Amino acid sequence: MKSIFHKIIEYKYLSLILLILVAFFSSINGLDRFRFDASSETLVLDEDPSYEFYEEINNTFSSSEYLVLAISDQNIFSNEFFLQIQELENSINNLEEVESVISILDAPLFEQPKLSLIKSATNVKYILQDELDLQSVKNELIKSPLFTELVVNKNGTATAMQINLKQLPDYDEAVKKIREIMNQYDSLEMYLAGPAMIVVDTIDYIKKDVQTFGSITFLIFFVLLILFFRDIWPAIIIMLNASLVILTTIGLLGIFDWPISIVSSNFLTLLFISSIAVSVHLLVKLSEGAKTKESKEQSLSKIFVPCAYTALTTMVGFASLLLSNIQPVIDFGKMMTLGVAVNFIITFIFIPILISIKDQKHKTQIQLADLYLKKEYMPWKPVFKKIYMPVFIICLPLFLFLSTNLKVENKFIDYFDSETEIYKGMLFIDEDFGGTTPIDIILTLPEEEVFIDEDDLFFSEDSEVSEYWWKQKNMQILKDIQLHLNTWPELGKDLSVVNGVLLAESLNNNNSIGDLELAFVKNSLLTNDKAEDLLSSLITDDQRSVRITYRINDTYEGLNRNETLNEISSFLDNKLKDTDVDYKVSGLGVLYNNLLQSLFDSQIKTLSFVFISIFIMLLILFRSFFISLLVVIVPIFSVGAILSLMSLLSIPLDIMTITIASISVGMSVDYAIHIAWRFQYEKENNNPDPESAAILSSGQAVLITGLTIVIGFLVFVFSYFKPTILFGLFAALAIWIGMFLSLRLIPLILNTK
Repeated sequence: MKSIFHKIIEYKYLSLILLILVAFFSSINGLDRFRFDASSETLVLDEDPSYEFYEEINNTFSSSEYLVLAISDQNIFSNEFFLQIQELENSINNLEEVESVISILDAPLFEQPKLSLIKSATNVKYILQDELDLQSVKNELIKSPLFTELVVNKNGTATAMQINLKQLPDYDEAVKKIREIMNQYDSLEMYLAGPAMIVVDTIDYIKKDVQTFGSITFLIFFVLLILFFRDIWPAIIIMLNASLVILTTIGLLGIFDWPISIVSSNFLTLLFISSIAVSVHLLVKLSEGAKTKESKEQSLSKIFVPCAYTALTTMVGFASLLLSNIQPVIDFGKMMTLGVAVNFIITFIFIPILISIKDQKHKTQIQLADLYLKKEYMPWKPVFKKIYMPVFIICLPLFLFLSTNLKVENKFIDYFDSETEIYKGMLFIDEDFGGTTPIDIILTLPEEEVFIDEDDLFFSEDSEVSEYWWKQKNMQILKDIQLHLNTWPELGKDLSVVNGVLLAESLNNNNSIGDLELAFVKNSLLTNDKAEDLLSSLITDDQRSVRITYRINDTYEGLNRNETLNEISSFLDNKLKDTDVDYKVSGLGVLYNNLLQSLFDSQIKTLSFVFISIFIMLLILFRSFFISLLVVIVPIFSVGAILSLMSLLSIPLDIMTITIASISVGMSVDYAIHIAWRFQYEKENNNPDPESAAILSSGQAVLITGLTIVIGFLVFVFSYFKPTILFGLFAALAIWIGMFLSLRLIPLILNTK
């Protein structure tokens, strides 16, 4: 390696030009294609069989991607208000991303005045098309089994539109356009919610946090590095190197078309701290080498091996995420593996070039390692020598127990601060319009053979359609299921053909209806345009399959998606066991639950692979079972502590917090390898005190890196986006634990070996 570094330094200007050209090429070809993925599919398990059925359901019935636009006003039943709603609905309906809109204006009214069931089919009225008593309209709608919580809340103080969206790659543009329309109506108090918007808003919050806190963190890192090095040039080198690494990697992500999703949103921050870590180790080693009259090439060659192994072990840690069956997690693993490789290559070219152009000052660094050794390490050494083994024996089984009891249930609303618009909107829509995230229950009857007498005077083409769910006995099954599930507090607004039947029963003086009346409901009562549109999304053309749609109430305190879905399946098994009805439960709520349930298995599987792989690599590096085991215990302890704390605080493992374990492994193993490597180097060179030497040399870089990153990350606590706060706190804690264990225990234990 020495000869390679000699060539880089000898031809420093040529090397710099070539490096910048490579970075420029990747940037110019990839930056314009670099993007954020705001599709709901980022919340879906890869190759989930339920997803195939979900797609099939969307094709058979209609897309279940929708937004709910709620409008709160004490005087919603006025002509002036209805005219505003009409204008608003038309504007939204004209958007190319919108399939259809259902609003209070589209609700057919059957009780203006109330007539018999048979006469109701010719008694259909609409709010803006007929002269109506608006108080009577209000009373009808808030009691309607079909339209209450769909277009009006139960007390008549708010109305809503269900905006059904077309199948799109993502819904960023749709949400943006709808919000632009909403902004034109300042006089209306409006709230927007829905699965598509949750992903879009989450990405938006992440972007804002990256811009705001990323800039602040960059500045904090820069200032701290100046203070620690007592020289602005090393700080400039480190930040320039990090910027070059990030720019090049972003360009490559664009070229490979690897978009940033919710899961990989912290990618840039992680790459940034990874770059700082390697840069600091190089500069500290170069400074140390200059004091002993060592050439730059010699210093770089000596630090290359431990840095190469820390990079490789970190890459293995992130590459392990490829074992996950969650596509956004797999993408995150690919991004970080690529980023760490790019960082290692650029850092070992760029920093030697800049240092050869203008060297750093070598006697100005704050001697953090010296302070730590004298004030912290040595005074407490006897204590830690006695307690470290009992602590390990107690903590490791405890960490294993607590980690295996991690929750995987979470609520989208918990991501956001209670003062944010999205929180208020989700809360309002959950409370007044029956929830946000949809689940679908699909019930299918076997195909019937129907004898048609074409000589029958009453024969028509419509006679060839079997009755299926429009038979009283089958409709009763459907009705029993829906009315039972309606009593579950975690399930909100329900919608199926049963709602139309319940409407017919209310028109029939609350008397149940038979086969003839059901035929009337199907062929006469629900034949207006809007009712037919709604019906087509709830029952197939051949009438064999029906869909019951529910919205999950995300704000319900006792919500446990997995338990709810299991209980639904158990209830349906019992209810349908003596029938020939098949069922399946689908919808985004099911897909997201499948993803959540796989997170724990994915975490255990990837961590097991990581620790085994790292241990094997450490055996190759140190050629010592004991040292390899000691080094790998540091990330195991660090990850165990973080996951156990999450378990104790009831912080769920979700698509955002799953990356914290990767951070813990990456930084912990980095620090541990550097300290252990330096200790062995000093010992092999017959240093009488390798313990102190390792702390004073590699420990200096570990302390500068660790303290800089920990302090910088704490700024994230000021975010309004809770996953960002958790990321900042737990990442800082993970890095501190890794730094503490590496500096405190590795030299101590190796010195007593």
